[in-house]
Amino acid sequence: MAHHNDEDPLPATWPFRFAGTLLIAALVWFCLGMGLHDVGEELPNLMPIFWALILTGIGFVIGGGIYNASLQRGRTAKG
Repeated sequence: MAHHNDEDPLPATWPFRFAGTLLIAALVWFCLGMGLHDVGEELPNLMPIFWALILTGIGFVIGGGIYNASLQRGRTAKG
């Protein structure tokens, strides 16, 4: 099993995996809303929830990049 700690030179991947999960959830929500729209039903708050999931996913990608850059900078400073 892989184990990650502060001494490990590998980057943290959890922010990117969570962002991918959010993007999949956004696509499922959008497709569900459009499918219900086709049969004459309405999904409440379709687009606000869709865009919130998309923007949160983008935020986690940017945050994960910043987090990994700061980890690498700290590892480089330690030697």
